[in-house]
Amino acid sequence: MIRGCALGRQPRTRRNIPYPMRSLLFWSALPFVLPQAMWVRLRAPRFAGPAAAAEGLAWPGAVAPADAGAPLRLVGLGDSLIEGVGVTRAEDCLTACCAREFADASGRAVAWQTVGRSGATSAGVLHKLAARLPPEPVDFFLVSAGVNDVTALRRRHEWRAHLDALVTRLARHSPDALAVFLGLPPLQRFPVLPSPLAQVLGLRARQLDAVLGAALGALPGARHFRFDFEARPEDFAPDGFHPSGESYARVAQKIAARYAAEIAAAASATGSGRA
Repeated sequence: MIRGCALGRQPRTRRNIPYPMRSLLFWSALPFVLPQAMWVRLRAPRFAGPAAAAEGLAWPGAVAPADAGAPLRLVGLGDSLIEGVGVTRAEDCLTACCAREFADASGRAVAWQTVGRSGATSAGVLHKLAARLPPEPVDFFLVSAGVNDVTALRRRHEWRAHLDALVTRLARHSPDALAVFLGLPPLQRFPVLPSPLAQVLGLRARQLDAVLGAALGALPGARHFRFDFEARPEDFAPDGFHPSGESYARVAQKIAARYAAEIAAAASATGSGRA
């Protein structure tokens, strides 16, 4: 069950480097990498998400059983990772991949839907995309935001305020849902980003990711999925910024494995599904 959260003091991150020092390092380095950032913005290829319908149904074992009952519901909410930028088929986007993994983990069909927009910041997710959530409660949320807050130079307190408000909004919409928030990816490893821009943005991404972890904390039903694994050049789409179809599938497998017990519990709690 998701519960709203309040603003609070943030813990120090790994290596015990105080936040003011890390923040000073980022803002001091920023003017030196702005020319690179402008060059990347002008020259980097821009991909669109799949043109197909942003919803579907996944069956356990990919086969519809005769007595399937009502499906569990999964909604992806957020930026380009939810929209599926990097793949051409809707069934290869992250939400669809998660639906298949969740179906196998729960033994239940999973109806999935994406509410995503490339370039969405945390403010856009909160104030615009969340307004497009389906009216009925869901069983799972998959939320992606933060990379565009890094590139938009979002302040830490603004990012935290948007997260708190978004958690509260999701809790009101579906109090019993499991909400998995994707951590910020390792921007320092993105092929499209040259050095030192990659290192500077990677530093800021780690800072905002620490705020995300603190915002969710021990909240029931809200989970911080950290990208604590390596990102290789071959894991990216041709734009060098978004995941490939294979990467979406691998991330979905890791999410399902990490929260397998909670997925199974959600399936059990809803019995044969909502009417």
